[in-house]
Amino acid sequence: MKKQIGLLIPMIIGMMLITAFGIPQDKTVVIEAGSEQFTLKTRVETVRELLDETDLILAEYDYVTPGPEDMIENGMTITIRSATPVWLQADGAEERLMTTENTVQGLLQSAGIQLGEYDQVEPAMMTLLKPETRVVVTRVQKEYYYETVEIPPQQITRFTDALPVDETRLVQEGEAGLTLARRARITKDGQPAGEELVSTEVLRPAMDHVEEQGRERLLITGDGDLIRYKEVYTMTATAYDAGYYSTGKNPGDPGYGITRSGTRVRPGVVAVDPRVIPLGSTLYVESLGRSSSYGVSYAEDTGGAIRGNRIDLYYESRSEALRFGRQSVRVYVLEDE
Repeated sequence: MKKQIGLLIPMIIGMMLITAFGIPQDKTVVIEAGSEQFTLKTRVETVRELLDETDLILAEYDYVTPGPEDMIENGMTITIRSATPVWLQADGAEERLMTTENTVQGLLQSAGIQLGEYDQVEPAMMTLLKPETRVVVTRVQKEYYYETVEIPPQQITRFTDALPVDETRLVQEGEAGLTLARRARITKDGQPAGEELVSTEVLRPAMDHVEEQGRERLLITGDGDLIRYKEVYTMTATAYDAGYYSTGKNPGDPGYGITRSGTRVRPGVVAVDPRVIPLGSTLYVESLGRSSSYGVSYAEDTGGAIRGNRIDLYYESRSEALRFGRQSVRVYVLEDE
């Protein structure tokens, strides 16, 4: 039993010495270098000692994290980023830099480049850097100013049937308006680079200059014919036939089927108020409702109920007249040929 105790004493003393004097223990470390990654065990104390131990050679601008003087901890990951050569052009100078940044934004931050509100950067800020990427910073300045701008009135011509052909009359005198424009003079790297319109505010709207001009009165019929007319009316139209219920006459009676003008009634004859449309006028009756247009017709008749803007259209049968009923029409008084 005494012999066994004697053997334990050196072991206990050894463990006490390890604890007291800090004999190094193995630590597991992961090293990432670009796309490569490997794991190793080490007893060194600092990152620098580990790099020396593994014979890893760093270029002047390579970046290591944690830093070379940081202490090694078990399970630590050490990242080595190799520097990339890029070009940076800014503030009138161009230089070739070695950088471990991944993006254009990171390059500018590491280079201490402060961007103004309107400065431009090419390529875009989040572009990934590649060897020999050229990054250009353009300093943009804007000088704002205001000016008033006159708005010319629009020239508007309205064609009307109320005037003779080509005759004009003033409807409204035009008046110029006024706008307040905010503009910016732009310089890029100290050189003029044009102007831009920032905003506008209407101080006084322009008033259109309006004239009316007489036009030739032309009607395009439903058949595609072009007809000149001199007057046009919107009227209420009814229909009649030659029988007793429309004229009070029967076949054989004196004047049966004879119009006020002395002509024989027939399709195309209409009754009008002579105070509105003179007897003998040639008309074109255009439907504004459900039926087809009555077409070219002749003002040869009158009627006791036809007064003012009323017109009566002749049909050969009472059933046709009743079917027409009462409708709105547009009546064109055609020019004499």
